[in-house]
Amino acid sequence: MFWIALPIIGVIGKIIYDAVTDDNESTSPRKKSILELNLERLYNQTFSSAGYKIAIIGQPGAGKSSLLKKMTKGKVKPLPIIGAQTDATDWSNDVNCNLLSIYENYVFVDVPGYDTLAHPICDFLSYFPFKNFDAFIFVIHGKLHSSDESIFQLIKNSGKKIFIASSFADSLDDNEMKLVEHDIKTRLSISNSNPILFFSNRTGHGIEPIFNAICH
Repeated sequence: MFWIALPIIGVIGKIIYDAVTDDNESTSPRKKSILELNLERLYNQTFSSAGYKIAIIGQPGAGKSSLLKKMTKGKVKPLPIIGAQTDATDWSNDVNCNLLSIYENYVFVDVPGYDTLAHPICDFLSYFPFKNFDAFIFVIHGKLHSSDESIFQLIKNSGKKIFIASSFADSLDDNEMKLVEHDIKTRLSISNSNPILFFSNRTGHGIEPIFNAICH
């Protein structure tokens, strides 16, 4: 009557199999995403690179890539990717994508816009090497989000220079600029002595002062 024991043996075998596979799954390391690998690679490259290192960071579509191109008069190498989409800079698909841009003795990093499906804010908060940079250009366009406040706090904690730049200034009049400036300083807890640098990639207004501020 060995067939009576077969169901019992089957149940016991499944219990053992489930226990072994669950244990293996819980102990095996999670495979890192391409973005996480690129952020780790950014740490190594910025740590070993000579020159004055500047991160241009902000929300998607804020005008970061165009600002970099115009600040350097199109001479930064390689040129940043500028497309019709919201944010053409992408570190989520290619583990060998370019991370650094060089102009004279400056090393720029045109950071992809954070807080998107491809570039989640949690990866930047966990892996971005804030302390490897000498300065940051924090680019803002439109309404501030909680992700902006989180990123800005880590930039402040790095103890490095921060230049806050508000883009699309050509769409604002003087009163609107004052309101934007007040909102930024209030939300980010910035003193009145710290200027907000307004600029427009379309007209070129305010771009040279941003670069001059970095240089000095």
